[in-house]
Amino acid sequence: MRHFQRSDHRTGDPSLTVKQGILSMKKILAATVLALTVTACDSSHDTGLSYPAPDNICGISAEKKVLESLLDDGSKLEQDTDSTTLTEGQFCHMYVDGNDSVVSDADWHESGYDLRDHLQYRDVKDLRYLPKGNFASWNSGVAAIIPCPGISEKGDVLSVEVSDIHRSKSSQELLEKLVPSYFEAYREKLGCGS
Repeated sequence: MRHFQRSDHRTGDPSLTVKQGILSMKKILAATVLALTVTACDSSHDTGLSYPAPDNICGISAEKKVLESLLDDGSKLEQDTDSTTLTEGQFCHMYVDGNDSVVSDADWHESGYDLRDHLQYRDVKDLRYLPKGNFASWNSGVAAIIPCPGISEKGDVLSVEVSDIHRSKSSQELLEKLVPSYFEAYREKLGCGS
């Protein structure tokens, strides 16, 4: 059986070409391992948190695994409402080490208010209306309209929006996983009919 070997054109020695090829492969392998290591270190949304992941957003039940992926890593998580009640419309901050990470914002409106009204003056990218109901998502948020007459003096329809303040490529997909369970939990907490 014949083996074809190319020789080094400068010296005519075929073993130099093989050695150079092995060195090149080692360099490529080392660069690949380094790139994977850097990528793994930079993906904080994909790893566990340094604090216990919550299963709610300011008292409203939410998917723990989704929140674990959305929240920034740090040493301390705090949840803080703006001192308003759910019937007044509540703004909830989820702070990690004192910085906003995830925010939930609810506001009451008059009957007839819908998602198009809610999103009309917002500059959102990659807007999708979800087929599961009155839900929409975009690159850094998700929103729902919850009809809930007779609960608040401020209106009969509640808009609820959840935003990932430090959005990543996976934010929209993760936020969509909150639909519809988070918004159903919100409806139940308020005592709205279905």
